[in-house]
Amino acid sequence: MSGIFGIFNLNNEPVDEADLTTMAEAMAIWGPDGRSQINSGPVGLGQLMLYNTPEAHLEQLPRQTASGLLLTAEARIDNRAELCQMFNIPQPERAQTTDSELIELAYDKWGEDCPDYLLGDWSFAIWNPQTHRLFVARDHQGNTSVYYFQDAQRFIFASSREALLALGVPRHLNELYLAQVLISWSAYHGERTIDLDIYRLPPAHTMTITPKKTNIWQYWRLEDTPELRLPKFEDYIAAFLEIYGEAVNCRLRSSKPVGVTLSGGLDSGSVTALAARALQQQGKRLSAYTAVPLYDVQNTVGANRFGDETEFARATADFYPNIDHHLLTSEYITPIEGLRRILAIRNEPGHAGSNFFWIADMLQTAQQQGIGTLLTGQSGNATVSWDGAPALTSLRRMWQKQGWKAAIKQTLPLFALRTLRQRRLKISNWKGTAIHPDFAKRLNLAALQVASIGIGYDLPEAIHTPREFRYGIIKPGSTLAGTIWAEIGAGFGMEVRDPTSDKRILTYTISIPDYYFTGPTGEDRWLIRSAMAGLLPEKIRLNTQRGRQAADIGQRLLQSRNELEQQFTVISQSEAINYIELAKLREVWAQLQQRVTIQNTHQAVSILMRGLNTGMFFSKVDFH
Repeated sequence: MSGIFGIFNLNNEPVDEADLTTMAEAMAIWGPDGRSQINSGPVGLGQLMLYNTPEAHLEQLPRQTASGLLLTAEARIDNRAELCQMFNIPQPERAQTTDSELIELAYDKWGEDCPDYLLGDWSFAIWNPQTHRLFVARDHQGNTSVYYFQDAQRFIFASSREALLALGVPRHLNELYLAQVLISWSAYHGERTIDLDIYRLPPAHTMTITPKKTNIWQYWRLEDTPELRLPKFEDYIAAFLEIYGEAVNCRLRSSKPVGVTLSGGLDSGSVTALAARALQQQGKRLSAYTAVPLYDVQNTVGANRFGDETEFARATADFYPNIDHHLLTSEYITPIEGLRRILAIRNEPGHAGSNFFWIADMLQTAQQQGIGTLLTGQSGNATVSWDGAPALTSLRRMWQKQGWKAAIKQTLPLFALRTLRQRRLKISNWKGTAIHPDFAKRLNLAALQVASIGIGYDLPEAIHTPREFRYGIIKPGSTLAGTIWAEIGAGFGMEVRDPTSDKRILTYTISIPDYYFTGPTGEDRWLIRSAMAGLLPEKIRLNTQRGRQAADIGQRLLQSRNELEQQFTVISQSEAINYIELAKLREVWAQLQQRVTIQNTHQAVSILMRGLNTGMFFSKVDFH
């Protein structure tokens, strides 16, 4: 995506243009195709341009509108035809109408309710000098990035945290956020960041800033989607395929060639199929990228899993003559180097550090091959390929799928669930995580988890229905997935787009009764399997196995042992030892050196790599 930034001096002092320049330089990777800034009295706005659509070449941002507003935006508006018709834009002029002009017209018509009428991936800021209000908004599922900081003198925002830090925003560690990342408690999704004083504007949220107050509100809730009742199952399939095809086609509007991440499964496979079909009609090709292991992974994945995606991904790629398939072994990027590269871009420890090496390799390869847009199926598990959560549909099925303990737990009252969670945490002592037990105890982390049961969807005890299970995966109004991909994409000069997180896909798939996701003889993910008939090879469409990413992480770590041992030394001399249990990381490492197994491969992901990611973060950041 392009990047945006801005300053609002709440004390009404004029913005120093040098500060805008400082912000632009700090986030320069967001603007390979140019940058610009504008200031008027207490407000200054800026934009860094990535020509990600044909219309983007015509953008003049930031700018002052005819009505005196100041506007900056990073946007791909997907309902362009609808808006152009609504605003009576003549047909010959529509191709020359930019996405920011559509945002401007929407704001003129609906004011701060305009986000309700915009589809796509976008964030924007509008300064209204007449009302002395700055309005900032972000798309429904947050496939962009907006950070902000506010004190008594100023409000500053940017697509990149680096722009805020460049203006001297202090770094204070958000310890609870760090702890939640380390133990994989997804409550860290939302407005907070690793920096105590820096916040994210969450997905589906807008904010209005005046010198007197700041208001933030959620303008859209996926949870309010009603159930859809159609006469027969075939009707759901037809509508789904139409909406899914449109979600993919909208994301093919690109100035540069399009690529796709292709695994061996249904999510990225279906995105690939629909994109290849559409591009073939335009006489264009599609580059598909598949991460494959360097080492034998037969002993590192469990039942009904496969760690080598080559065979299945190749079957999908071979199904379409216009796909150029690239198998990437990532042999020149070690797991440690992968952590280093993504940390340099994101400046925050992440949950899935074990995947960073192949993600970096994939985007680097795509960038070298001239790809400007990379499609993914990141959100597919809870949308296009939802399995219906059969274990949650009845106690009998839960007993069959997960055992009697899970079935009994399903019927327990809230106080009993909290008691069970408290007992389990006391016994486990965070043994499956990298967190230092003294750190967890100091935060009273167990009590915080127990108190949160029944409030949201980020703990298993809070889940009682298939819908709640899906919300726990999608994280509507709070997910970080879009921010992460927006930042990583910017680091490699491209835009990462996910059709499976399209608002239309989210609302349609969540509205379908859950029993339609299970086939007549118990097959899972029946909606996507039915819709992809003739679009995916039967080998993929009917496959019940699931892939395991980075299945050879253990062997890769063994091949970079010197690099790993060096990191242990660096971490032992840093503040990180107060937050991660280095002895536990070393224990996992010792087990890997004896023999790589399914169990310690999992521990390499959940303990070793997550702990190393945090340790390496502390080695490059000085918190006050």
